Amino acid sequence: MYKNAVEKINKFYDLDLSKNTHADEMFDVLEEIIKFDSAAIFYLAPNSLSLEYGKNFEIFEDVKISTEISQNLYDENAEILSDKIKQILNIQTEGFLCSRLTVKNAVLGILVITRKENEFSFDEKLIFKTCAKIIAHLIKDLELSKVLKMQVKAMEEGIVETQQSYETIKKQNKKIKSDEKLQNQFIANISHDLRTPLNSIIGFSEALAGKIFGELNHKQQEYVEDIRISGIRLLGMINEVLDIAKIESHTLKLNYSPVNVNMLIDEVCNTLKPLLEKKNLKLIKDVNTEIIFNADYIKLQQVLFNILGNAIKFSNENSEIKIEAYKTIKDIVIKIIDSGIGIDKKYHKKIFKKFYQVENDKTQQETSTGLGLTIAKEFIKLHKGDITIESEPNKGSTFTITIPHIAEG
Repeated sequence: MYKNAVEKINKFYDLDLSKNTHADEMFDVLEEIIKFDSAAIFYLAPNSLSLEYGKNFEIFEDVKISTEISQNLYDENAEILSDKIKQILNIQTEGFLCSRLTVKNAVLGILVITRKENEFSFDEKLIFKTCAKIIAHLIKDLELSKVLKMQVKAMEEGIVETQQSYETIKKQNKKIKSDEKLQNQFIANISHDLRTPLNSIIGFSEALAGKIFGELNHKQQEYVEDIRISGIRLLGMINEVLDIAKIESHTLKLNYSPVNVNMLIDEVCNTLKPLLEKKNLKLIKDVNTEIIFNADYIKLQQVLFNILGNAIKFSNENSEIKIEAYKTIKDIVIKIIDSGIGIDKKYHKKIFKKFYQVENDKTQQETSTGLGLTIAKEFIKLHKGDITIESEPNKGSTFTITIPHIAEG
């Protein structure tokens, strides 16, 4: 049973929870791991359970709960009162499992499954708890603010009458904010500590490659180039981790300044020049040199670095990459076109999700955080723009960035 669970559990990470319909898919994956007849996810308010997602579940209204059950559910260290929850949900079946949905020590709600024929085994109970933890993290980004708003609304409407209930909600919200702050501070500190020596490594390797300190033999030149390329890649990965932390904590802000698109593209291409040369890739630029508009230069640089970096990574040696940039009535348009391995249409939306990577022989050879396209998409969204993809397997990919004019340069 454990072997089956391990094989199936990875399917949770392929789901897209941006739409409510995907809750059915989430339950489908859970059912492949543990057989059940009905399932439900309830969000927790101080004196009620609100059904958010359900499969074969007949409760449609909020379920009132006592102070005792509420306090029990909010206390993540307490054994959950399964019998009482089973009773208030009016479940008559033998098989019943219930687990808290907890993220960063804060309880969002509960996951419930039932089965008519027989009770759940000890192994099934252990696997269920693991699945509940994964599901909690899957719905976190989509639903955390919704749960907090629901709890605040309960207070505003006078549903929360006791000081104890108020303190419970206050503590939950404080935990979430405190943990987010600590996590982001840690990531910022560690990223800074890593970037400082990396910049030195890249700088000295460039100095050696430029023969500032004397001539190098062929093998030395090759090794120095490898050091520089590895340093650039590692620095990019560290920046991605830091950027995604800022995005998730909503602390990312744009610093607008006049951006010369031609200069922007040239700088990114120069940074990635060692990678282009290593694979003997020809870079073709068709850029309108007169395009200047207001945007965040550093963020757009990162977007192009990520997309062009991927184009280089997944292009065949001795092939071409083309960059186009032009201006329409409404938008600034930048296209990066490669003739590499391409991406099947069914993956076009998924590749912009965190940590998602299309599995094939080529991607398995490359190191990546799986965050590059996610960050690029978020940065362009902050500019009120969009990134789209046109691609087919073995026919290359075209990534199109569109950003509306904010102001003329």
